[in-house]
Amino acid sequence: MESQGQEAPPGSGTSAPIPEAAIPWPKQDLTPLATLEGPAVQAAHAALEEAVKRFPKESMGKCAFSARALEVVIGQEAGWYFVRVNRRVDRCPGFGPGVTGIETDWFELYAISPDGELTRYPYQP
Repeated sequence: MESQGQEAPPGSGTSAPIPEAAIPWPKQDLTPLATLEGPAVQAAHAALEEAVKRFPKESMGKCAFSARALEVVIGQEAGWYFVRVNRRVDRCPGFGPGVTGIETDWFELYAISPDGELTRYPYQP
């Protein structure tokens, strides 16, 4: 569970099981945020994991340095997936400790080959 009273990310398994009666299961068809092919989801997940690993270890557990403060944009070209991970600290209350407004214009770009190899674009955000 994150500090600052934030909820754990979906599927993280970091908290006690939720009683089934407390889950607001959809009563109709699920409204999708997006529909992606399995390999696109795997590519996005790999890029997101890599971006999170690059955060300072001492900031682990703070909203501004978690997947909650990130969004993923994915595209495909010539059989390659390209994933841009944008930092969105505005999703965290008060932007979190030690984070300035300048840091809100941050992103990382990754290429995932048809064979599944992940490569980070060579620059420092």
